[in-house]
Amino acid sequence: MLLKELLLRKEELFEQSIQDWAGSGSIAVNVFDGSNSLTDVADAVVLFHEDYNISKENESVKELFLNDSKFAHTIDINGTLMASVSSFVFWLENHKPKNLLVIGDDKLPNNEKFKKYLDQLIKRL
Repeated sequence: MLLKELLLRKEELFEQSIQDWAGSGSIAVNVFDGSNSLTDVADAVVLFHEDYNISKENESVKELFLNDSKFAHTIDINGTLMASVSSFVFWLENHKPKNLLVIGDDKLPNNEKFKKYLDQLIKRL
């Protein structure tokens, strides 16, 4: 399996949807406790967004990882579904993160394409 452990920053609507999805695929999920820096506990970050509408907070987290020479990947859930899933799977195969931080805005779970994306992704992992 390409994903074994995910890290979430908080426990809000987006994070809960990722936690529910991960549980269906037997992927471990931990919530960041703040005892260390994010870049110390996660190897990479993946940022989910809609049409490149990214909050400043999430953009700054992504930049934090890039500035610390860590990997970052962005996923536009409104993009071409299979191409986006394939791109992320290819990224996972190449970078092999052990602890992947997953971030996104709380409005994403309301987009039906988000669920479709996660459904297709779990089949490829």
